[in-house]
Amino acid sequence: MSFELTYYPCGVCGSKQYKLLYIIKNFNLVQCNNCRFVYVNPRIKNNELYKIYSEHYFSNQSEGYGYRNYELTSHLRIKTFQKWMKNIDPYLPPSKGLVLDIGCAAGHFLDLMRNRGWEVEAIELDKQMAEKVRAKNILVSEQPFEEFISNKKYNLITMFDVIEHIPDLKTTFKKLHDLLDDNGVIALITPNFDSTQRKLFGKRWFQFKPYEHIQYFTPQTLAKVIEPYGLKLIHTSASGQYADTGFLLDRLDRYNFKFMKMAATFATTALGLKNKYWYMDTGSLFAVLKKQIPSKKIDV
Repeated sequence: MSFELTYYPCGVCGSKQYKLLYIIKNFNLVQCNNCRFVYVNPRIKNNELYKIYSEHYFSNQSEGYGYRNYELTSHLRIKTFQKWMKNIDPYLPPSKGLVLDIGCAAGHFLDLMRNRGWEVEAIELDKQMAEKVRAKNILVSEQPFEEFISNKKYNLITMFDVIEHIPDLKTTFKKLHDLLDDNGVIALITPNFDSTQRKLFGKRWFQFKPYEHIQYFTPQTLAKVIEPYGLKLIHTSASGQYADTGFLLDRLDRYNFKFMKMAATFATTALGLKNKYWYMDTGSLFAVLKKQIPSKKIDV
């Protein structure tokens, strides 16, 4: 599939001045000279970008974006969502309410939340995945979040590995504010450009996927972009996911780490780790956002 590329200003501060950091898969990864936000420029034109996600994004074998087979590792993804759910727990409002999961994929996180007594809704652009989630009697929108309309207020909004895909950050964070209940929280996970993994691997960091990962946050740039829209960052920490030997070797092969794949194959066989799984830091950022509630004026 071919795409038209277009230049865009910085999604955080609007500046058009930047410096080139890397060239990855013929895309320029740049850093804003003003606010230091990192993004892809030029990138796939906004009105073409969502074509990537509409058909078979989670079973894509050859286009250079998407997943080979998302559901092949569903057992690991469920364990990851269980951990992420525990990470969110301290910030949830005391009473159960309504969850909106943006980019829900197969809906595993929503299954967990519904089992805990929460009402659940979703946004998923991939038609095949949306149908699977809809078959579970979950309300699913196939619209991009920027076009999503609802008169409801959500007690929890989640964006797991989603915000780095979204082109219009200003519209997105304004809408997140408007849809969030005053006592609700937004939980998101996204690649952290300041992570040790990114600094270690440089341009070979597996999170660099310039077709679809077009925005790269740090805690500082995330705090900056949300502030004008009445949101505040109340927690950040490192995040990762569960992996097993097959998952690890597949990733090393996909990103052309041949020597590391050979070493990992030998080590896991020698140590009897072939059927083991573990939680690994992937250089991602876990962040929790809340509304900035204006203080009440007191007449004197």
